[in-house]
Amino acid sequence: MHDTRYCSVFNTDASETIAYNNPLFPAYIRYGMLSHYPDYSAVSHWHRDLEFILVKKGRMTYNVNGELIELTENNGLMVNSRQLHYGFSAEHHECEFICIILSPELLQGNRWFYENYIERITEHPAYPYQYLSHNDWTKNILERLDKMYLSFGSGNPTTETYFTLIEDFIYILRVLYVNFNMEQTVKKENAVELAVLRSMISYIEDHYMERITLENIAQSGACCKSRCSLLFKKYLCDTPITYTTKLRLRKSLPALLESDRSITDIAYEYGFGGASYYCETFKKYYGVPPLTYRKIQADSIFPALP
Repeated sequence: MHDTRYCSVFNTDASETIAYNNPLFPAYIRYGMLSHYPDYSAVSHWHRDLEFILVKKGRMTYNVNGELIELTENNGLMVNSRQLHYGFSAEHHECEFICIILSPELLQGNRWFYENYIERITEHPAYPYQYLSHNDWTKNILERLDKMYLSFGSGNPTTETYFTLIEDFIYILRVLYVNFNMEQTVKKENAVELAVLRSMISYIEDHYMERITLENIAQSGACCKSRCSLLFKKYLCDTPITYTTKLRLRKSLPALLESDRSITDIAYEYGFGGASYYCETFKKYYGVPPLTYRKIQADSIFPALP
């Protein structure tokens, strides 16, 4: 979950390519506010990187593979590699948080070590996330993450900062490795369902500019329409069509904010039936019509892009 001022791109499989602080060093460290996200909710996504959230003020709900975790002040979460996740507040309450995203490739110096120790954590099918609290062994992780933010999040990292970040990252993974029960197993049913869901999300990502029906989405996951709807509801708390609509809106933002193109052109290009439907839908999820949103962003009242 990332500060909306720093826009990432999504790959064809709906995994996310992170907009790292330094494009040549795969680490993303930012301070964020939930009000910077449309409808106080990020978009469900996944990536190979590990994601850490530390709540500094307020609270939010985090959805990881359909499981809802309540995050309160001074606590946090580690989301493991390739897990569907997003944060939100159904009540539209403000939440200030630190988001730290670190790629496992930072630790790929020795293949044997990486496969036997790092991937034992990042690729473990029964370890989708770890709740972080100051009341148990995870407090040491929270302290290291705070340290990372203070040293790396300033925007002017030094040579020592890069070394220290890698040291802190390996320390965090060592703590996770020592404390996690590697013998845990995951329900095969859940693994299959998530694979099917990713296939359907991938289809939507590839075809959102076209007319998409529930039947199209279901066929992309080799399942029936009822099972398709059930999986979206179970893991994303959305219907397939609503998810598609939100994706189209998000995809349309660069065209809306970075050009003076007409609303009609944007609406048709991004899969909407016309300007009136686009405006109506945009206002429903963003609170204001698209032209008003364009003006607000131009006046820099809110951050640029979700």
